[in-house]
Amino acid sequence: MDGKTLANSKTTNTRTNPQEISPVGRNDENTKHHNMNTPIQPYLHYNPDIERGVLGICILHPHSFSTVYHLLSEGCFHQAEHLTVYKAMHHNWQQGAEVDALSITAQLYTQGVLTLDGVPTALYVTELAEEKHLASHLPNWCTLLRDLAARRMMLQLTATPYNGTDDISTTAQQLQDGIREALSIRNVNTWINAGTAAQRLEQQVQAAAEGKQQGIATTIRALDELNGGLQPGHLIVLGARPAVGKSALAATIALHAARQGHHTALVSMEMTSAEIYARMLAQEKNMSFSMVMKSPRNADALAHLPIFFADDPQLTVHDIRSRAEQLQQSHGLHLLIVDYLQLIQEHADSKRPREQQIAAISRALKITAMTLNIPVLALSQLNRESEHRHNKRPTLADLRESGAIEQDADAVMLLHRDWQAGIRTTDDGRSTEDQAQLIICKWRNGQTMEIPLRFTGPTMRFEDAERDGY
Repeated sequence: MDGKTLANSKTTNTRTNPQEISPVGRNDENTKHHNMNTPIQPYLHYNPDIERGVLGICILHPHSFSTVYHLLSEGCFHQAEHLTVYKAMHHNWQQGAEVDALSITAQLYTQGVLTLDGVPTALYVTELAEEKHLASHLPNWCTLLRDLAARRMMLQLTATPYNGTDDISTTAQQLQDGIREALSIRNVNTWINAGTAAQRLEQQVQAAAEGKQQGIATTIRALDELNGGLQPGHLIVLGARPAVGKSALAATIALHAARQGHHTALVSMEMTSAEIYARMLAQEKNMSFSMVMKSPRNADALAHLPIFFADDPQLTVHDIRSRAEQLQQSHGLHLLIVDYLQLIQEHADSKRPREQQIAAISRALKITAMTLNIPVLALSQLNRESEHRHNKRPTLADLRESGAIEQDADAVMLLHRDWQAGIRTTDDGRSTEDQAQLIICKWRNGQTMEIPLRFTGPTMRFEDAERDGY
């Protein structure tokens, strides 16, 4: 029985007038902005029969809810009473309880739901179970409900009036998130067998043998040769105390990646795009940064490189992901750099403690890396603890505000300069002004190490010290 046959089935019992139902999203916020004059039409924008059919199959075949769990969200149910039943099923499944008629009814009674669509709850759930449908229809029907949800979201996006008082970026992001969720239909079979995993491993080994580096090179030889550079899907955190040079090192990496043809995006929460470009130009032309700012000769020397900038200090982490996705679709994107993590907002009006926000932000950046399959290099401020140590050197524990950063990151690099920490000479009397250390504290599938670098202050350039015999 397909969707059309189900729509014409005599056993279907839809009591609710479609014109009296407002769209139901993942939460009440999705319905708040909805224009009630939007012409939502049954079977074009929602299908009450399919909704009932999906719920009925889950009641008759309780173990089938795992399929629904992977394919549907609350926003896929338009009818309010169907959404209520789905939420009860979802709750029971997550708690390890049964997803049958008795258990669902009991859960609804616990929530104070005594009637559904004017009918006693127990009777309503029983009627859902009486609609006999083949469980084999479930994946296709779930896909159909997601498609209909996407249509409703698109209709809402084009019809929602803006009253001039709500934050437009927040409202647009909520709508975009809803569309993304409705469209991201996940395949029921998300498992990869050992044979496929073996093939992927062989491909990686073969690529390495042919000299094809999987990651993006950083100009730091030890990092590129031993750890393979910046890997797709990885969140790499670069931490340092203020004025040590983490933004300058990020600019060095970005410039090198762009020279290799990798489309690179830099999001800065504290510098303008002109300032970032000037730093790159100083490195490229081997000119002092101050000279570039006063008289930028050949300012377009880097204009041909695939580098993109975003310098809005009010960007939220969701704005960053949205812009990165748009850039990947329009121009391509291979590397995203965010400067820096503690200045990003979780939401425009977030009231949560800052530590919880930072945890959510680091997790969102990791999700961005995996979703777009690109490395995300996130700069992070370190706390003052290293200043109280005898050698002034930073450690993983110095990541500021949240241990979640360390947990989410695939790699953590800490940049240190003795000169900036007040240590002006080495034990053998040499000046530390041009010395720097990149401390690799964590690297998934790679090595931890300490890499000496050479820093040239006027041009704000970091170089591999080993190449200069340092």
